[in-house]
Amino acid sequence: MTYLGAGLVAALLAWGLNVLIVKGGGERCIIWVIPWLEEFIKTGTALLLRTSIPLTHGVFGLVEAVHDYLSSRRLGFWAGLASVLSHWFFGQITQYLFSQTGYWLLGAGAAALVHVSWNLAITRLFASLQRIK
Repeated sequence: MTYLGAGLVAALLAWGLNVLIVKGGGERCIIWVIPWLEEFIKTGTALLLRTSIPLTHGVFGLVEAVHDYLSSRRLGFWAGLASVLSHWFFGQITQYLFSQTGYWLLGAGAAALVHVSWNLAITRLFASLQRIK
């Protein structure tokens, strides 16, 4: 299976688990829990299927981009673009640290920390923009 299949499998797994986590833990999980889950699912799937980590992350980002585009009227294009670029970047972080240390968990963990920071920053930005309206 290629990175395309790995990215699609990872997106499907993450989507199912994300729904359950948000139902059980609320919206805060989008910032604090889901990034960890996604980074480990994307990287684990790529490793299990012996394919590219960054490209698997990128395909995952494309799937998320389609969702973002369809669910946001005003910002759909920009949210989608941010999804593709950010998930590809998280994959680059993971691959770099994995290649430097030999520990994929270190790479995925670092990417998850960056992903949490990203989600927190975006959430705060949108909250402040809503207050300005």
